[in-house]
Amino acid sequence: MKTKLLSLSLLAVAVVGPSALLAAPAAAPAAVSATNTNRNAPDPAVEIKHLAELFRAGDLAGLAQGLTPRRQWEQARLAYEMQRNKPTGEAERAHFAEKIQQFTAPDAVDQMMAKLEPEMAKARPQAAGMLLMGMGALRVAVNSSDTKLSDAQREVLRGALPGIERWANSTDFLSVASLRRALTVLTEAARRTGITDIDQLKALPLEGVLERASPMLTAAKEAVRTYGIDLDAVADSLRVEVLDRGQDTARVRTTVTVFGAPVWAEHDLVLIDGHWYGKGVHVNLDEVAGL
Repeated sequence: MKTKLLSLSLLAVAVVGPSALLAAPAAAPAAVSATNTNRNAPDPAVEIKHLAELFRAGDLAGLAQGLTPRRQWEQARLAYEMQRNKPTGEAERAHFAEKIQQFTAPDAVDQMMAKLEPEMAKARPQAAGMLLMGMGALRVAVNSSDTKLSDAQREVLRGALPGIERWANSTDFLSVASLRRALTVLTEAARRTGITDIDQLKALPLEGVLERASPMLTAAKEAVRTYGIDLDAVADSLRVEVLDRGQDTARVRTTVTVFGAPVWAEHDLVLIDGHWYGKGVHVNLDEVAGL
């Protein structure tokens, strides 16, 4: 079991995020079983909205399982069990303890701020120029036919651009106070997981690891809110339209409100074992299993 297991279980933000909601459920295998049938399959829109509800509730274990076809989930569980039952060496134990202390030590925030504040001070003189360049690049992407955007993507970006500009111009991304507040939320959540050493982590099944890590998802949303982005509000705004539905495939359009504008995308889904999963979207459960 490697330290990347820690990065998933205690820093669970990597598992989900706004892109996971916008992209619909997780990847399906290239070959779909011929036994799949949509006779009793649920409505794709209902399943996608349920994922948004799990994200809204901070249910990391439920969200991970909802994003993953059952057969892949069982494979991940077996791989995880094999890894967690291996003996733990002293070097591995010490390395884990060092990493976890970076987020759970009483002075964790002070230690991180001591490293980050000097870098923020160096970046501040260039911040205004970098913001202008970023906004300029977005405007070029919207208006230039040379950019690798489809007409639909260009339309979405054009509608969201005014709100993005207002947000970017009103947010101090280099605020020391904001960073400290965000780090405080995350470190407090890391402590609430109750994990202080690798043996405690290895005592948990895969679902237990994700349940313990759920406070990190909630904390991550709160930390992002510090910078003016309310991911819960984005999830609440989700609308799903089923554009086409065949025997074992479907196409849907998801729309969320971001910075006051509707942002939509279309997704191809496949039916696996009675549930819908996004085609080409992948949640890397190898990280959970520590492979």
